[in-house]
Amino acid sequence: MIDNIEQIKGLLNFENKGDFYMLYVLKRKKDQPEGERDNHQSVRTIKSYCIESIEHLDRRYDEIKQLCEMFKARAYIHVQKQNHTDVSLNMMVDLAKRIQDGNHKQQGLFDSVVGQVKTQEKRWIVDIDTTDYHAVTEISQFINYLRPEGPKVEMIIPTKNGYHLITGRFDVKTFSEKHPDIDIQKKNPTLLYYPESLG
Repeated sequence: MIDNIEQIKGLLNFENKGDFYMLYVLKRKKDQPEGERDNHQSVRTIKSYCIESIEHLDRRYDEIKQLCEMFKARAYIHVQKQNHTDVSLNMMVDLAKRIQDGNHKQQGLFDSVVGQVKTQEKRWIVDIDTTDYHAVTEISQFINYLRPEGPKVEMIIPTKNGYHLITGRFDVKTFSEKHPDIDIQKKNPTLLYYPESLG
């Protein structure tokens, strides 16, 4: 079991009315027993939440953990803040375009727009597949040394197979020359909760 709620809370800020972070309870095909793997796509969303405050996250957290345990699913949260005003305006534009194109089924509109709208925070996730914390610290120090000047690693989040470094922008070209096998994710969520039921 991995529970990252306290680290995650340190990354969330709600400065403006309408700010939120998307949270997903996801069932991944590779986490399921062989017999159940054919029944769904590689990732299925069990439930999604627009987290609008730390209190909101706290109120929902037991439910989120129960869903993860029950469905053998993981909870992930985007650490790039969004705002309901931006999403609403973009939904209006997308809705008009969809209707114009003859598409009158709109059940996926919100999720589609949330996935495309520019986020208000430029945070990246450096996905490191090693449990060697010394190696993770070295990579973290290297990122902080890169341009632009100043600290860039905001948080180190444990995952099932290693760590996610939550960072600001840095010189990706120089980083990739030294660490070509490490994935930099510019719009992905990070792990919030990995349940006991997944072992």
